[in-house]
Amino acid sequence: MRIVHMSDNHLGKAQFHLAEREEDLYRAFNQAIDLALKEKPDLIVHTGDLFDSYRPHPRAFVRAFEGILRIVERGIPIAIIEGNHELGADTIRKRITSPLINLEKLFSKIGYGNLFIRLSPGLKRIGDLVIAGVPYASRGVRIADTIESLDRKARGLCNCLSVLMIHQGVKGMIKAIYPEIDFSDIAKSSFNYTAMGHYHNKVVRRSGMRVFAYSGSTEVIETREISTYMREGKYILSVDLDRDGIDIKEIKLKTRPFILFSEKIESTRDLYMLIEKLVKDVSSYEIKPVVMGKVQVTGNLRAGLPTIEIRRALLEKSLHVNVREFRKSSEVEEKEILTGIGVEDLVRNAIESIRLEEDEKRLSLRIFDLWYREGKRGEAFVNEVLRLAEEE
Repeated sequence: MRIVHMSDNHLGKAQFHLAEREEDLYRAFNQAIDLALKEKPDLIVHTGDLFDSYRPHPRAFVRAFEGILRIVERGIPIAIIEGNHELGADTIRKRITSPLINLEKLFSKIGYGNLFIRLSPGLKRIGDLVIAGVPYASRGVRIADTIESLDRKARGLCNCLSVLMIHQGVKGMIKAIYPEIDFSDIAKSSFNYTAMGHYHNKVVRRSGMRVFAYSGSTEVIETREISTYMREGKYILSVDLDRDGIDIKEIKLKTRPFILFSEKIESTRDLYMLIEKLVKDVSSYEIKPVVMGKVQVTGNLRAGLPTIEIRRALLEKSLHVNVREFRKSSEVEEKEILTGIGVEDLVRNAIESIRLEEDEKRLSLRIFDLWYREGKRGEAFVNEVLRLAEEE
């Protein structure tokens, strides 16, 4: 049986506040569907964060509907779970809500309710395959118990191949400062293939005859992904499941190029040599790239000159240019070290340095997670914080 695994499209996100980047995400989503359909799969699995917000713009909702409609019109089922970005508080009805509920109702009304399969959590048999899904759950929730229960039910349903879908940070699969579950929580189950979302880079791990995989996002969602993206790219996974083993084909997506640079310059000559190189790199792409970089100034160049000159030279040839300029001093060296640590590590270190109880630290990290990772703002942020406080 063949499945195609995709995840983390984040439809509706306008990175850098650019309409072009929002369109890039729609384009990558549709390209992923085109490539998936060419594989002639028996099933497509989507492991969460189809949308960037639990209240997506109508434009994002329509694009998602149109893309999925192309799948179900071919008679191909799609199984999907909620990611963290799709779960939010409905303060009027006092419950957790998700745009996938509305998609589910819509596809049911137009006669495709049997092909749009939202697992929240749950399982379903499709031919000789059992598919189980667990939506995102924050740390502290016993996800392992849910997985164990679904595994038991899947084995009782039939002697079939089985797939588990989760949207979690898994310790032992990825590096994260606060992963929600351990690898042992999924490794002890009997699912043949575990399809994962939440982490935006592709990771495939084999253990005997079983496979555990993040397909990664279909476009660059966060700037910290750029260096890995430049080396490896973005993918969907075509997975052939058989009793004798699992074959995986990594299908690469064509997405907007990024240029990442870090240079030391001492003189005007160094600066213009760097600009010449960057202009050459930028001009080599058919599509305008996004340029991200930092310049460490060790000489006595006028402050701001490198940033101004690099932006001036690249702005028309690039979609977006972001250049950070650093000066050598003891204070700057300390800032550079902190910058290299990363925002999440800085917050974690700051929280750990404060005298708080463990549950208070956990709540503080979760609140940061809502703001930084999930992008919740305003009323949505306040409601989620209040809900978390009640749970704690």
